[in-house]
Amino acid sequence: MAVPTQPTPTSGPAGPTVPASGLGHELIAQLRSELRKTYSTRLWWVLLIPAALLSLAASQGAGALAFTSSLGMALALGWFCSKLAVVYGLVCAAGEFRHRTITTSYLAAPRRWLVTAAKALVAALVGAVYAVASALAGVLGVVFAGGLPDIELDTLLAVCGAAVLTFGLWAVLGVGMGTLLNNELAAIVAVLLYLWPGEKIVSVIASLTGLGQIEDYLPGGAADAVLTDLANASSLGGGSSGTLPWWLALLIFAGYAAVAVLAGAAAAQRRDIT
Repeated sequence: MAVPTQPTPTSGPAGPTVPASGLGHELIAQLRSELRKTYSTRLWWVLLIPAALLSLAASQGAGALAFTSSLGMALALGWFCSKLAVVYGLVCAAGEFRHRTITTSYLAAPRRWLVTAAKALVAALVGAVYAVASALAGVLGVVFAGGLPDIELDTLLAVCGAAVLTFGLWAVLGVGMGTLLNNELAAIVAVLLYLWPGEKIVSVIASLTGLGQIEDYLPGGAADAVLTDLANASSLGGGSSGTLPWWLALLIFAGYAAVAVLAGAAAAQRRDIT
């Protein structure tokens, strides 16, 4: 009589799956969590609407002041609309400390810095959406001002593409500063006060003390230089219109955003959340 033998195990889909613990899987899980939080709240579209309206009004006003169409759009996007992207980043990060939802996020994440990284990536996506909406509204503003015929298509696309990058970086910088300061009101007031009167004052003091023109090397100036340099390049035969070429200004601004996120992540790692 034949003795039954144990079936040879085969590799297949059957059997329990082992939870993935790699950084990639953890980051994806955090990204999904951040996306759910983003689109389940009103914050992202509450700021999107005024960004588009500001772009529409400012682009039309710049056209009425006899700026070129591309420069008018660049000024509208850089001076006004992009600041709503940084406000979004500040609120979505610091707001979690205010409502104490950050405790749940940190307890669910094996590594706190992944929460900051995921929040920064999702904020960059939202910032890019702001840029697209603001750019489309800006084109309408230029049309209403009667200035579209003087703009070249490649210049328009360049300014809009640069806006997507700079708005995304503004949102990332906001996440970093919001996480670092962990106070919603203080973060908004501090960043906006620096960007509007503060940075201009720093530039004037530097100029008066012999340090030269440093505005384009500061965060707000570098971000604005990306847009204005591209907007003016066509009228200058493709050359740079300011202190910095657009690509160098973009690298400088990206550096500021990266430093802000790293500082925020480092502060979050040491922070007591109890």
